Amino acid sequence: MTGVSQAVVAILVMALVTYLTRVGGFWLMRLVPEGGFVRSWLQHLPGAVIIAILAPMALEGGWAAPVAIAAAVGLGLLRQSSLIAIFGAVALVAVLRQVI
Repeated sequence: MTGVSQAVVAILVMALVTYLTRVGGFWLMRLVPEGGFVRSWLQHLPGAVIIAILAPMALEGGWAAPVAIAAAVGLGLLRQSSLIAIFGAVALVAVLRQVI
């Protein structure tokens, strides 16, 4: 196999694995009874994932990261839009890192 065909095969295998991962989640959740605990857990999961991503960044990202996180929280509360809060925080981090 040439380098190009190996790359194509690798991309196709990765695409298949990604697809199976996504479909597998739906298939597994079909088997889980949707009771009070599961519903509550699924409703709180996105916030837990965001905190798990942001906490290490805030601790290791210098002073710009906590400032941007605070700005994102403020924008989120003010505008009631996660998308605006995320874009605002990313823009603020970019500006702060260029200025300082």
